[in-house]
Amino acid sequence: MKKIAIWLLCLFCFFALGACAQKEEGRDILEPYFTGKVVEVYEKSCLVEVTDIGNGNFFVGEKVVVHTDNENCPEYDLGDSLTISFDGKVALSYPPQIFNVSIVHKTDGD
Repeated sequence: MKKIAIWLLCLFCFFALGACAQKEEGRDILEPYFTGKVVEVYEKSCLVEVTDIGNGNFFVGEKVVVHTDNENCPEYDLGDSLTISFDGKVALSYPPQIFNVSIVHKTDGD
């Protein structure tokens, strides 16, 4: 009986931990993310106006510089809607800057 209880507990822990690492719509659901519209394009970054706060710390309408010099960034143009996942660290400048972007996903936003 003890062996069965131990195996059931191990299986429960395995599935519980596996559920924490899921991705949803191209983003890691454990990292902060938000959706925004590209308003300016620079060489290795872009200025994004937040349209959906997701689980990030920004306000709708706030502008954020997103450094997009990683391999996970798709091609984008002015007016494109992007969902951005990052490590949670934001440079306290004006506008705020995000350097450690993990996933950039092009969306069908307005």
